[in-house]
Amino acid sequence: MKNSKRCTLIIYLSLVFFNVHAQKDTVLVCDVKFKNPKFNNKHAGSAFLLNYKGKTFACTAKHVLFFAKTDSMKTISFNNSLKSWSFTSKVNPENKVIAGKLLNENTNEILTMPPKGDWLVFEIKSKPSKNIVVHKLRKAPLRGGEQLYFMGYPYKSSKPIKVKGSFIGFTKDKNLKLNVPKGIYNGCSGGPVFDEEGKLVGLVSMGYFNNKENKMIFEPASTDYFKQIVNNNN
Repeated sequence: MKNSKRCTLIIYLSLVFFNVHAQKDTVLVCDVKFKNPKFNNKHAGSAFLLNYKGKTFACTAKHVLFFAKTDSMKTISFNNSLKSWSFTSKVNPENKVIAGKLLNENTNEILTMPPKGDWLVFEIKSKPSKNIVVHKLRKAPLRGGEQLYFMGYPYKSSKPIKVKGSFIGFTKDKNLKLNVPKGIYNGCSGGPVFDEEGKLVGLVSMGYFNNKENKMIFEPASTDYFKQIVNNNN
């Protein structure tokens, strides 16, 4: 009887170990370190990996730079102040990707809100772990009322959230408009927005509560700017 219980416990612990280590991370956090450590931020925003034209990129929101900057940074440029930018899982800390070149670094673009084309697109220095999801772009146009999802890590949360919403249409700047449940989503900026098949359609950007209509409106950045950045660097 004791041997049977011991065997059951071993199997249970093995399953727990397997499930923890086999989990795939759909969304990551930005762990940013500067040469001056007083500006370091372990959770500047959320992020994800995206494959396009056979190459994998690490992506987050451009406005994340407001939480990952030195006092002298006024443009979309690190001015040689950055030590490292990592994309890390809070659930599985061993799942990490180190950023390489920032493709849309621009010393002439002022860091302002709201930013135009709210994407930061990094090359990565090494092949990502198989336990990190690499998203792919959706090709078909979105349909009104279609169910979409976004993911991100709220600040002080050790686990990501997945929120379901419906596609309303496009903003005047051609970003997406989603109707999502009212909530506190600070820290989720830069997370992925995808359809029911897991194909990426946008990046978590701006959001606000519409008191007149009594609903939360999310305005993810569309993928147009991302494609523009990558195509201009090829």
